[in-house]
Amino acid sequence: MKKHALLLVMLCACVLGGHSASAQETLKQQFDEYIDAKKPESPVVVESDNTSQEKAMSGVDTATMQAAITPDTVAISGEEADTAFIDQEGETVGLQADTTAFISRNLAVKERSSQEKDASEAEYDKQLYLTHNKAYKKIHKRDTTRSVFGWHPYWMGSAFKSYNFDILSTVAYFSYELNPATGGYYSIHNWRKTELIDSAHAHGCKVVLSVTNFGQNNNRKFLENRSAQQHFINNLITLLRERNGDGVNLDFENIPASQRTNLTNFIIDLSNSLTRQRKDYLITIALPAVDFGNVYNLPQLTKYVDMFVIMGYEYHGSNSKVAGPVAPLASGGKWGPFDLEKSVDAYLLSGVSPDKLILGLPYYGAEWTTKDLKFPSTVGRFVGNPTYRHIRQRHGEPRCCDDEISASAYYAYRNNGNQYRQIWYEDSTSLAKKYDYIIENKLGGVGIWALGYDHGYTDLWKLLAAKFTLQAPQKAQASSKALSRFSFRRIMYMAMRFINNPARFLSNPRPLLMIFGSLFGVSMFGFFMLYRFGCRLKRGTNLAVKGGVAFFIILMVAVVFIALQYTGVREIAYLLGGLLLGTIIFFAFSRRYLSEKDLP
Repeated sequence: MKKHALLLVMLCACVLGGHSASAQETLKQQFDEYIDAKKPESPVVVESDNTSQEKAMSGVDTATMQAAITPDTVAISGEEADTAFIDQEGETVGLQADTTAFISRNLAVKERSSQEKDASEAEYDKQLYLTHNKAYKKIHKRDTTRSVFGWHPYWMGSAFKSYNFDILSTVAYFSYELNPATGGYYSIHNWRKTELIDSAHAHGCKVVLSVTNFGQNNNRKFLENRSAQQHFINNLITLLRERNGDGVNLDFENIPASQRTNLTNFIIDLSNSLTRQRKDYLITIALPAVDFGNVYNLPQLTKYVDMFVIMGYEYHGSNSKVAGPVAPLASGGKWGPFDLEKSVDAYLLSGVSPDKLILGLPYYGAEWTTKDLKFPSTVGRFVGNPTYRHIRQRHGEPRCCDDEISASAYYAYRNNGNQYRQIWYEDSTSLAKKYDYIIENKLGGVGIWALGYDHGYTDLWKLLAAKFTLQAPQKAQASSKALSRFSFRRIMYMAMRFINNPARFLSNPRPLLMIFGSLFGVSMFGFFMLYRFGCRLKRGTNLAVKGGVAFFIILMVAVVFIALQYTGVREIAYLLGGLLLGTIIFFAFSRRYLSEKDLP
């Protein structure tokens, strides 16, 4: 254990202290050798008691909770791969090493059942009870110096209708499920039909197609088959052209160390093939939190890859023996040898430029039955990976505790079955600390697994906006708003939104009411002019004009009263002011024409 701690200190010192390249490589090699020495020799399969009854207790959002353990990939070495620290009282306080278990549970949060049939977005919406009446749609100016990257899983249906694409820079549609034997796909789900792509492009947000290939055998089979690789590249180019996609996100997980060279050659070939078709195609790669096999030749790949997205989650999960943070910022000797800071440092040390490194963070948590309500506590069994939405639906705002070391939130409680339980997750407070870490270390931005997991709640969107969009000074913002509120461009924008989706204004009519109120006085003057010159027409025309004016006045009065249910003081002031001004203008200039004696 002392040797382990010393090596970690030396590795971090190398990053921060500016050692020579050769010294850095030597320290990294020592660290890798130590990790290799901790890998298990005789794996045993760990079973999960994740019963159907437990799933039923998870609430309406169970469709977004992933399988606890994948039987064909989960194997850990009982004592060595998941050993625990023991404190002076003999209590378990943390993980010593968790290598193979770490690798295997990464797949658990993304893989879906092979028996699952493709469904339309509307069918997924019904399964998840998705509505779009709570969304954060405030317009923001994107900070182009940092990326906000997020995966949209196909099983989240039309959750993208509630995304704020002004905040997002790149969305990865998940996914093209690769057939490793041919390079074709088992499924691309709703890629050809989804409206996500057009919606994102309308706000300047790019959309890439995520390609998934999980497991050592699948990755070995594909990376050793150049014919399959060429078929895949041709398919990918066709699919990107069909939907005007912006590139690809490679999510190959659990790649054998023997495939390092093949992987490098494939990515270079893919990059060259795509850029020949369109120079601005994005090449992005999902990196494991820890590259145990050293399969990514980062000094070579950085020339061909636009973004490396660290999958910064599953540090604790389905096969952990101690309940703990899914994405700890630091471990402090309490949460084992791996954490977000060490993952970032290791990749920077390996040759990735900070501005190309995206730190992916989870919008989900992990729940266990535990021995104690205190932490760390040994696990009874793994319950599941509840999404942020599910946690809020079931527990409200469980603001109990924050672990300062890991900068993660947790909630400990006793359920109806008299079991102790712990949920570790991320909320706006814990994510703010991790966003600050990204900004302070000048990383390329943040990644999100997964968009839609907070559906129906706006606090995480507001946090993204506060951290990753341009924030003008308060006075300048107020001045800008005052000018833009009456601009022709804004009025036309609101009109087009109304034409494209009239139903939007039934739930939030405030923008439309503000336009009506601000233009009411001018419109009344226009009606007066029409009435004034219309009196020379036939009697029927005069009566129609007068009737129309009266109807319009009555309608505006009705709108004022309706607006009382939806608007605040500012909007009501516009409506009442416009009504009063229009009435004064109308009666001041048309009183003499309202008497019957003036009618022909």
